[in-house]
Amino acid sequence: MAAYGALVSLSNILDQILLHPPPAHHFIFVREQIESLQIRVLSLLDFLENHYSCKLSSKEMDDLESRIVDASYAAEDVIESNLRNQICAKSTKENLVSVEMEQNREIHMMIQKFLSIEKDLVDKNEGMDNQSTRKASSSALPLRIGKNTMVGFEDHLIQIMGALSTDESGRRIIPIVGMGGIGKTNLATNVFNNPFIIEKFDIRAWFVVSQECTGKEILLGLLHQIINPTNRNELEMNDDDVLGEKLHKTLFGRKYFIVMDDMWDITAWEIVKRFLPDNNNGSRILVTTRLLKLAVDLGSCTPYELNLLDEAQSWDLLREKVFPEGRCPVELEEIGRNIARKCRGLPLALVVIGGLLAKSKTEDWKYVEEDVTSAVNNEDDELCMKVISLSYNHLPIYLKPCFLYLAVFPQDFDIKMSRLVRLWVAEGFVRQCGPKSLEEIGEEYLKDLIDRNLILVSKRGISGEVKTCHIHDLLSDLCRREAQKGNFLVLSKLDNNKASLDMESIRRLSINNGQWKDATLTASIRSFLTFFSMNLSTYSACRSPLLRVLDVVDRYPKDEILQLINSRYVSCTGLISMSSSSILSRLWCLQTLVVGGELTLPREIWQMPQLRHVQARRISLPDPPSRGEKITVLENLQTLSIVKDFKCTKEVTKQIPNLKKLGIVCPTIGSYSLSNLGFFHKLESLSLAFVGKRGRGPRGNMVFPSSLKKLVLSECKIPWEDMSIVDNTHFPCLEQMHLGTVSLKQIPSDFAEILPLQVIDLYRCKSSLLASVKEVSEERENLGYDALQIRSSVFALLRISVQRGINLALGNGRSRDPYAVVRMSKQILKTHVVTETVNPEWHDDLTVAVLDPSQPVSVTVYDKNVFIADEKMGDAEFDIRPFVQAFKMHPNGLPNGTITTRILPSSSNCLSEESFIFWKDGNLMQDMCLGLRNIESGQVKLQLRCIDIPLPIVDFF
Repeated sequence: MAAYGALVSLSNILDQILLHPPPAHHFIFVREQIESLQIRVLSLLDFLENHYSCKLSSKEMDDLESRIVDASYAAEDVIESNLRNQICAKSTKENLVSVEMEQNREIHMMIQKFLSIEKDLVDKNEGMDNQSTRKASSSALPLRIGKNTMVGFEDHLIQIMGALSTDESGRRIIPIVGMGGIGKTNLATNVFNNPFIIEKFDIRAWFVVSQECTGKEILLGLLHQIINPTNRNELEMNDDDVLGEKLHKTLFGRKYFIVMDDMWDITAWEIVKRFLPDNNNGSRILVTTRLLKLAVDLGSCTPYELNLLDEAQSWDLLREKVFPEGRCPVELEEIGRNIARKCRGLPLALVVIGGLLAKSKTEDWKYVEEDVTSAVNNEDDELCMKVISLSYNHLPIYLKPCFLYLAVFPQDFDIKMSRLVRLWVAEGFVRQCGPKSLEEIGEEYLKDLIDRNLILVSKRGISGEVKTCHIHDLLSDLCRREAQKGNFLVLSKLDNNKASLDMESIRRLSINNGQWKDATLTASIRSFLTFFSMNLSTYSACRSPLLRVLDVVDRYPKDEILQLINSRYVSCTGLISMSSSSILSRLWCLQTLVVGGELTLPREIWQMPQLRHVQARRISLPDPPSRGEKITVLENLQTLSIVKDFKCTKEVTKQIPNLKKLGIVCPTIGSYSLSNLGFFHKLESLSLAFVGKRGRGPRGNMVFPSSLKKLVLSECKIPWEDMSIVDNTHFPCLEQMHLGTVSLKQIPSDFAEILPLQVIDLYRCKSSLLASVKEVSEERENLGYDALQIRSSVFALLRISVQRGINLALGNGRSRDPYAVVRMSKQILKTHVVTETVNPEWHDDLTVAVLDPSQPVSVTVYDKNVFIADEKMGDAEFDIRPFVQAFKMHPNGLPNGTITTRILPSSSNCLSEESFIFWKDGNLMQDMCLGLRNIESGQVKLQLRCIDIPLPIVDFF
């Protein structure tokens, strides 16, 4: 709901002014007026959250929402414009008095607007409460995917049938949970109509609960099915208790099976369940729902969670819908598979698109393939969109702006959880509640949307936390439709025609699919996001002086950033130096600063209490103010990464006491006071990289906080005995540890007793350290704990240039179409096919990850065939250990052409001639010619090059 989002955003601005006004600037405002406006805004928020009736007509709802949005945006414009002008201007006393008077007048007008809206809202809601009319139920007859069609759900069907027929005599509730359109109702229908179930239960009943069902409606629905009364009107005259007692008597002593389809709220269920007797005879209740929390709260057994179909299952279902009596014609299979893949595994989408294709001409399939989502949403009177929309309509009002905001991201985009939550916070969608941080509350919002099957998890961390997520294409389309209402968001790809848009009213602009043609940013825009590199020369801060969110993948000039007085979130690339700037603190509400390059900060950074996250590839951080100067504690700062030569003094730890994530790059330990790291009592993630010269390790000792959950050490040359924990225990909270190019020979055996520890990553470490980690893992198992996940990370990347084949065996007198396959362990890569030759020129660069240098690399040549299996034309393999050994010597600075190793052909290798490892243009290379085995003749020429991989500490954040 755009109106709620606008109100929350305005409330956030007012809170900022009242609680954290711009420091060191003369900003005039009348506190009483700001407080009065905040009271009106909070009153409307409370009304929308707790009392707003959804019984208004669509037009009335749209009109009210439009009024709230317009009033909120107007108030934001007045307040933020005045604030910016006062901060930037050097005003005289007379000017300031004039500014104050004008501002008071404008805010007074805003207050009157909100009072008028509040009165109308209350009047309309009370008027509707006095009427007995209810909205039509959202329930409908179950949509059957097809007769006995259970593609992808066969295992679930077997499991549920088993749960229904167990020997357990007590009444059980079996929940099925999944996103809208995933096939919950179809699965329940197949169970309900199964002959075994019909025979096993005395009574069967099905009721579609819908979003607004009351307990009485559920009781009536069940009674109508079970006893089929002759006088329904008389039955409906009874109250809940009379109906419930009648249902209880009817079911008592009988074995019953009830399906409660599409349940949204547990309240009605709590009323009904007391009338469903536990006859101790194996009665069962099957519930389908989109809400994981509701399914868990039912509490009888673990919910059956339905997942999206994979590509093979999607094609099977689509093919059955389009060609129920036969096979798919060969010429349509490729395009059909593409269409199935674009349905992203959602059965409802596959069924709808299958119905469309079944009645379409074959030449029209290509048009469907071009835009499957639109085809699905426009078919069958937008049935699919209506089903999906129910999930959005049922959202708590505070989650609706967060869900709509997902529209800023391109389709199929993996969204980093931390980025999404920070954007929500910057937009003002997350309201402070209790002692939790805004990020913690935002993560709870995200979890709620995931539990409601509106957001899909792409990747989880080792502890189950969400790392990245995405949204199904159909839900993405729903987001875009709803987000356009009230100018909540505009996407460039929705309409490239400037004339059709009111550019002056746009608040959020996302460019994720092509240039925004012939348009420039305007003063109304508060958020600007891009997802590809583009020319930002026309997108000047002077055109959007009130911008709050700037998230671009381009360089953005320092001077432009410093003009964004109201900015809360700034993310860009390039090198940004602000060391000489004394006006950074004018960005009084800046929360997040992310730079994809080097960032040099001024001392004013220590006077910005709203800062929450600062990230860059390298951060040059000045010393904080000395004791004699004004000291500001940055209580909100949680992320600081990656700081070059971080001076971890006790004073620094006191100024950023709530830091959770810290990344450091420095040459030594002692001179940078890293023994004070232990004073960061809330630090959860720490990455340390030492970048001194090779062979020179850091000196000094390190003291870690006991709160650490994640530790990354790179190029660390000191032993464990010089590392300690504040309370002398071994990392009691540690969950994962990443060690790269460390000189450690072992880890302490006490690590076996760290219960939360799950993963240890080793990167270019000694074999003795790997053996030590394995011993610790075994000891954990002996103690009854889970074994460690030990990941010996990639040693290096091996670039194999498959150059050409020579005199490959012809055989049978026919032409050959050869290609080569390179294998290392489970990695398989192919060259392209060269037609009609026995001397192919491939020149394909293939890259494999070297996990274990002792594993050989094999090369197999095949002849490409069309109607029969590809024919093998010989194979060979080679040992990469000599090449890896030469690489480990780091032969930097050698003259071009210097040969480091010579390898002769022998019975133990497939070399057909001498092979040389040599240095050229800053790279170690090896040329080799392999003789093919198991064939009459043939050779393959290769060139190897090793690509070094520095430890990517940025990725650990």
